[in-house]
This record gives sequence, structure tokens and C-alpha cells, in this order.
Amino acid sequence: MHGRLTAALAGLAALALVGVPGAASAAGFNCRSPWLQPAEKAICADARLSRIDEKLARRLLAFTRRLTFGQYLGLRYWHERWRDKRIACNDERRCLVATYRAQNRLLDRFDLCLDTSARRRTCLRATLDARQARARRRR
Repeated sequence: MHGRLTAALAGLAALALVGVPGAASAAGFNCRSPWLQPAEKAICADARLSRIDEKLARRLLAFTRRLTFGQYLGLRYWHERWRDKRIACNDERRCLVATYRAQNRLLDRFDLCLDTSARRRTCLRATLDARQARARRRR
């Protein structure tokens, strides 16, 4: 019973994190939406950025299957902060590519943490804390 509940929560979490793509969409949002931000319009208009977005969404979906619910919430929080940075890029392609690279580097570090199960919680926390400290120094 507990396993089914966890699987169901992971499935719902994945849908909330990634979104449900429509016929014309990047992986994380519907490109036909009338409420798109300039950054999202730029992603939809650029095939390479759209592919990068799709790849990132698939990675996030894969992570949701490997995380506890608390870890998932932490990742979701950081992903939402990243989305704010992506939106701040407006339609500047260079900025958008840089934000995707930064998010992929974070996910690479997360992946390493998940592979080292003995210190998994400590590693995840340290990864997020280090990223937050770097962000504070840039301000």
C-alpha cells in the first residue's frame, strides 16, 4: 500500500513539475498559451532551445522517480527559482542558454548525490546550499 501511494505521489508530482505538453509545446509549457512570457515565446520559436527545454523536463521527470517526497519538494523549489531567472532573460537567447546550462549543472550534481546513497541527504543539502551561497555572492 505504501509503495502504491508513493508511486502515485511521484506521478502527480512529475505532472506538476513538468506540465502536460500540448500539440505545440516545449516540454515545460504550452507554446499556444496566450499568457507566455517573452522568454517562453523565444524558446517556442527556437528549435534548439525547445529541445533543450524538453531534455531538461525529461531529466526532471526521471529525478522525481528517485527522490523522496521531501527531496522532490526541494528540487521543485529550486526549479521554480530557476524559472524566475529564465523569465528574467526575456528573449535574450544567450541568457536563456546560460540558465539552461546552470540548471543542467545543478542536475548533474544532484545525479551524483543520488548515486552515492550513503550520504545522499547530506550531499543534496550541500549542493543546494552551495548554489544558494553562489547566488548571494553575485548580488
